[in-house]
Amino acid sequence: MLKNVIFDMGNVLSVYDPQKYMRKLTGNPRAAAAVARELFGGPEWRQLDAGAITEDDAVARVQARLPEYAEEVRRAVDEWPDHFEPMPGMKELVARLKAKGYGLYLLSNAGLSFFSYYKKAEVFRYFDGFVISAREKLLKPDPVLYRRLLNRYGLKAEECLFIDDLPENVEGAARAGIAGYRFTGAEELKKYLERSGIL
Repeated sequence: MLKNVIFDMGNVLSVYDPQKYMRKLTGNPRAAAAVARELFGGPEWRQLDAGAITEDDAVARVQARLPEYAEEVRRAVDEWPDHFEPMPGMKELVARLKAKGYGLYLLSNAGLSFFSYYKKAEVFRYFDGFVISAREKLLKPDPVLYRRLLNRYGLKAEECLFIDDLPENVEGAARAGIAGYRFTGAEELKKYLERSGIL
């Protein structure tokens, strides 16, 4: 029997679009493309998610590759927490799940900056717990990270559904014994939840 729903954040609960973010931040298409490529597409962003480096370290390394856009790199990291963009339709779905009595949890590959902005995002007021990769120093799809969430909140794998946009992360949940659903949009998720009798 399903009792809990575990969500990913980026491209599930929030829109993750570095190119759009950088265009909005800089107004300079060339700078936006370069910083999106080197910061968000470079190894440092994943290392931040893994809790392996500090934000200052990440900024310095990317600035070394993009000295002409050093200021934009710094701003991109500093202002990222202020640009949480909700995924259309998801707050309403989350609210419906909460009203039905499900436990709601977040399991996200995200940096420590999450803890400076999550209280500002309305969707998270419905959540019962959070496991963030940088704090755990583990990344999805490592099954150990999923089990850590289960153990921390006293959940049973067979009573959980995990929702993520990346197939490898859904597979990681399966290796931890958790049923998964690959997110492709709020409307498709709503239909799945209704068809499955969850909503």
